[in-house]
Amino acid sequence: MENNKIIVKISDFAVGRAPQVLLTQGIGSCVAVCLYQKEQKIGALVHIMLPKAIKIAIDGDQINPLRFVSTALPLVVRELEKVGITRESLSAKLVGGAHMFKVLGGAGNDLGAKNISAAEEYLVSSGIKIDNEDVGGNVGRSLEFDLTTGVVKVTTKM
Repeated sequence: MENNKIIVKISDFAVGRAPQVLLTQGIGSCVAVCLYQKEQKIGALVHIMLPKAIKIAIDGDQINPLRFVSTALPLVVRELEKVGITRESLSAKLVGGAHMFKVLGGAGNDLGAKNISAAEEYLVSSGIKIDNEDVGGNVGRSLEFDLTTGVVKVTTKM
């Protein structure tokens, strides 16, 4: 049943319902957040690059809010609320946030850790329970989020 799979690219998201499967690849220092409402079997997957929005626009170009944890997560939660999901009924799973760019130096420059921290802070402050995390390290990941079961299958890439 390949037609029930929805591919989410970097700086994008999708909302779906069972029996759909949401998937994304190439999760390095990015963080992928899976949000799930168990009873209704509705979920969202967002693949985010950076922790905080920056205000840089060149020649009037708009910055994609799905690039940043600080703007992407509120946007995705609002989309779920539009289909009748309350944030209190959601659970979250986080994947990614690897330290992929060791050349940049120590932990202070660890973009992956900053992405994880920003996502955790938003979720906790919004009352969304974090069920599980597969984060950190220095390997890339891909994931499949099955909306029938709520299971997130993570594959690592060395």
